[in-house]
Amino acid sequence: MMEIRLSIIRSTICILFFAAGTCHGQDAPSLDAEKPDGGVELATWRVEFANDFFFKKDNQISSGWSLQKHSAVAGNWETLEDVPGFVKQWGKKIPTLTDEGLVYRTGIAIGQVIQTPEDGSRSDLIKDDVPYVGVLTLQTTWYAFNDNEFRGFEITVGVVGPASLAEQTQKTVHKLTGNNDPKGWDNQLDTEPVINLNYMRKQKVWRWDNPIGLSFDTAINGYVGLGNLFTQASTGLEMRFGHNMPGGFVYVPDPIGFSMHYIAVLKPENPQAASFYASLVLRGSAFAYNIFLDGNTFRDSHSVDKEPLVGLAVAGLHYERKNWGIHCSVMASTDDVDTSKAPAAEGRERLGVIDIEWQF
Repeated sequence: MMEIRLSIIRSTICILFFAAGTCHGQDAPSLDAEKPDGGVELATWRVEFANDFFFKKDNQISSGWSLQKHSAVAGNWETLEDVPGFVKQWGKKIPTLTDEGLVYRTGIAIGQVIQTPEDGSRSDLIKDDVPYVGVLTLQTTWYAFNDNEFRGFEITVGVVGPASLAEQTQKTVHKLTGNNDPKGWDNQLDTEPVINLNYMRKQKVWRWDNPIGLSFDTAINGYVGLGNLFTQASTGLEMRFGHNMPGGFVYVPDPIGFSMHYIAVLKPENPQAASFYASLVLRGSAFAYNIFLDGNTFRDSHSVDKEPLVGLAVAGLHYERKNWGIHCSVMASTDDVDTSKAPAAEGRERLGVIDIEWQF
């Protein structure tokens, strides 16, 4: 198993560095003191809600939320505002996150994800469906980017099991919305800590602009996660098309573990006007470990056989003003569960996601 993990990681890292060395774009934008706010983004709060209600289902990963704060964009790690000194120092020491022409940002997020089987009316252990799982995490992210490339590193720590408070969260929401009370939480995974180290890299490979403010760009991305939440490697294609688009890269929503928390944007050509654009992300992932399907790491627990290779599509619409924005996305995956061995499971993830951001 360890050899498989190392092989996946080595292959993805090779793809990332090959892409970085062979793909070219326009020069990275620099900080411009003559533009409002220096031409870059201010400190930003983001609230993210993910739920499968949009697909009229309530199984597998059924909901998630996070509250995030991202620092103002800075020209180097030392000039980050309202960031503890040790966080700045770690940013300087993380390999590949310091280079000419990049701007810098950090983020912190607290979040929760809930997974349930299809039949919430049963109190017994449903062996042929996914387990009840709740995860509560704290994530810190360091990232550097410009309009050509993105490099990010994230540390995730948290807890799985009753201490995640997922049971109380879901039962409260179901009560408020008039849905049936889920009965099977006594069968959830046991309490244990989780930790993950995640690295992401992106590179613009093509862009197009026209005089009336329409633009289109394409980027490739790669992602590696190591830990007992997820051990995975992925690569994908990201496309954006719209009017007065901001520079930088689209955010792929992150019900914990799907991606990474970041806001890697630079102000558009006309920061006083609205930006409206659409995005499409296509990604393939190889999983060596997935706590939502493989169960507890340090003790025996309910689990199901997973599919090691999973495809994901994320389509989004984005509307941004000078100091706020709203993003609506839908996510759909290929089967991540071997339904021949777990026939009660739907087998694939489908979520709707809403992100609301405001600057200050």
